[in-house]
Amino acid sequence: MDALTWDNACSAITNMPKQACYMRFRSITPLLLLCQAALADAPTQTARADAHAPIGVMADHLHHGDEWMVGYRFMRNYQDALRDGTNHVSKQRAYSRLSSGGYGYHNAPTRMAMNMHMLEAMYGWSDRVTLMLMANYMDMNMDAELHPHGPAAPVPYRMDSSGWGDVELAALFDAGRTAHGRWVGKLGLSLPTGSITKKDDMPHGVLGALVPMRMEYTMQLGSGTYDLRPAMTYSEQRDGWSWGAQASAVLRLGENRQDYRLGHRGELTAWAARLWTPAASTSLRLVGSRWGNIHGRDDAIDPDMSPAADPDAQGGERVEVGLGANLYAPSGALKGQRLALEFLTPVYQDLDGPQLANEWTLNVGWQFAF
Repeated sequence: MDALTWDNACSAITNMPKQACYMRFRSITPLLLLCQAALADAPTQTARADAHAPIGVMADHLHHGDEWMVGYRFMRNYQDALRDGTNHVSKQRAYSRLSSGGYGYHNAPTRMAMNMHMLEAMYGWSDRVTLMLMANYMDMNMDAELHPHGPAAPVPYRMDSSGWGDVELAALFDAGRTAHGRWVGKLGLSLPTGSITKKDDMPHGVLGALVPMRMEYTMQLGSGTYDLRPAMTYSEQRDGWSWGAQASAVLRLGENRQDYRLGHRGELTAWAARLWTPAASTSLRLVGSRWGNIHGRDDAIDPDMSPAADPDAQGGERVEVGLGANLYAPSGALKGQRLALEFLTPVYQDLDGPQLANEWTLNVGWQFAF
C-alpha cells in the first residue's frame, strides 16, 4: 500500500486529518520494512550445530549441488522383560500351559540387545535434490529360556545373529520454503539384501541337545521384501533455537521368499533444539511409532516355540522421549564435521504380546560434509 492510499484509508477509518495520517505512516515505515525483511524467504543456515535434526532423525536436510556428505551412525538398542498390552508378563507365564493361565509357549525370551553400524553417503544432485545411500551391519543377541513343560528346570540359552542388513536408496527433495524454515520430502526404497534365514544352535534336541534352528523374526537381518520408505520433514531456525517435525513410514511390498511380510510401520516425531554456540546445541525429542503384526509365516519357525516366533505377537505402539546433543566444527582443521548423540527411553508402550519391551536406545553419529 502506497502513502496516498494509506492516508485516505487511515483518514476514512479514524477521522484523523490526512497530514496526521501521513506523519503516522512515516513513523512506522521502518517497522514495516523490518517486518517485511523478517518474513521474506531466507535459506536455512547450515553453519550451526542445530542445522541437522537430532541424530536419531534421518532424511531431514538437503545438501548444495555437488556437495558430498559421508557419515557413520551407531545405534544400541536394549530390550528387557515381556509385556502384553501395557502390562508386564513374567517369563514363567509365557511358557506355562494354557490350562494354567499361561501362554503355552515352549520358550520365553528374557532380553535382547542390538548393535547397528550404519554407513551413509549423501550427494547434492542439485540445490533442490539430494541422493542418499545407507547400508547397515547388525550384531544382535537374545537370551531365552526353554521350558520342557515337565518336571525339568528351564534351560537358559543365547542366540547370536550378525551380518549386513537391508540397503536403502533414497532421493530427498526441496518441498517448499517458509520465512525461517523448509520442507524436505523423501522417497526411499529398501532393498532386501539382509538375510531372513539365519540359524543358531538351540537346546531343542533329545535331552536338550543343541541343534541348528532358524531364529525368530526379530533376530533376522532384513525384511526380505522391497520396502517403500517415504517421509516429509519440516524444520525451522530462529535466533538461538530451532525445531522440526517429521512423518515417515515403512510400507512392505508383497511377501518375501519365506511367504511372509513384516508389518507396515508409521512414525511421527517432533523436536526442539537450543543453540548455545554455533558449535554446540542440545535437543529434546518426542517420538511416536506404530507397527503391525507379521502377515503370513515362515514354515521353518514354529509359532508355538516362542513369542518372538509368533507372527501375531509382533505389532505394537510406543512413545519415546529423547535427549540429544550436536557438536559442529564451523572452521579449522575439522571444518564441516559433526558429532552427535541422542538417548531415548519409552514413556508408553502397548504391545501385541507377550513381547520384549524396549528399555532404551542410544544413537551416536559422525558426519562430514565437503
